[in-house]
Parts: sequence; C-alpha cells; structure tokens
Amino acid sequence: MNSPHLEKQAMRQTFRQRRAGLSSDVKDKADAEIAEHIGKLLIKSPNRRIAAYLASPQEVDLLPWFEIAWAAGQQVYVPVLSEIPGHMAFYCIGPKTPLQQGRFKLMEPSISASDIPATPSDLDVALIPLLAFDGQGHRLGMGGGYYDRYFAQAKHRPLMIGVGYQLQQAEHILPTEPWDINLSGVVTETGVRLFHS
Repeated sequence: MNSPHLEKQAMRQTFRQRRAGLSSDVKDKADAEIAEHIGKLLIKSPNRRIAAYLASPQEVDLLPWFEIAWAAGQQVYVPVLSEIPGHMAFYCIGPKTPLQQGRFKLMEPSISASDIPATPSDLDVALIPLLAFDGQGHRLGMGGGYYDRYFAQAKHRPLMIGVGYQLQQAEHILPTEPWDINLSGVVTETGVRLFHS
C-alpha cells in the first residue's frame, strides 16, 4: 500500500492537468464568480485581517476580490517566501503596493527592513490556494508545506478557506499526513462550502 506522501505525489500530477485544462474564458469567468462569493462571505466583518495570495497563472486570481476587500476597509496580507526553504511571512498590501517577482517566479510585495509581517495569530481569515480538496476539508497543496508550517505555529488559527475550481474536488477522501491542516471551508465558482470540525 502506498504511503500518503507517494499517493499525494501521484494526485498532484492529475489535478495539475485538470486545472491546466481550463480555457482562459472559463477561468476568467470562474475567477470573477469566486471573488463575488468570497466578498459575500467576508463582507459581514469589514475590518477583518485576511491572508490571501498573489496567484500563479493557473491558480484562482484573487485580484478582483482584492478590490472588493479594499473598498470594504479590510486589510489584505500576502505571502513573501523566505530564503529559508519552506518558510514564509505575510505582509499587508494596498492598491499601490509595488510588486516584484520572488522565489519560484511568484509575485510578492516589495518589502523593506522596517516592514513588520503579521503573525499567524494576527489573522482572522486565510484564503489558501490548492490543487485539490475533498468533502472532509482536506487540502492537497503543491507539496512545499508552506501553509501547514506557517499556521502550525498559530496560538489562534484563522478561518482557513481553500480557494479553487469545482473540478479540483477529489472524488474520494484525500490522503493526509499528521502535519496537514484541515480547511474550515472552500470557495469555488459554485459557491461557499463550510466544513464542520
């Protein structure tokens, strides 16, 4: 029987291919619908501090939601990958924050030595990219362990919301390992689904 680690590796290839099969028109429409769903989910608490991400080309683009969040007075934080492998920190950004290409060719804010990152416990909600999710709130990420490692140290863990497309839902329960952090919910173009812990 394969270990969860080996099962995950095989599944990553499958779900990468699924996601890559989306046409740009379908993706753009889904991204707009997802932004609207996230906005409705989080609008009730306009002062919340929300961790998000700057998308790679195949991930759900959250920029349409950023505009909604800033208009509602919410604080948006995005990750900056550390030189230490597997580690990252979240920094607050606004509409005029300069961006640059960081590790793995991911966009991230330009930060200075005086900029102070959020701690995991500072955040109320985390919008997390994924390759796959299941009906139990398990998430399959890219395999670097960045999010599991970052939020494992939180004294108070934020609401963990996975963001993806409906075709990324696994037909079966995903394999898990002891350090994997479950999602509180997931948002796709079809709507919001919250999981009971």
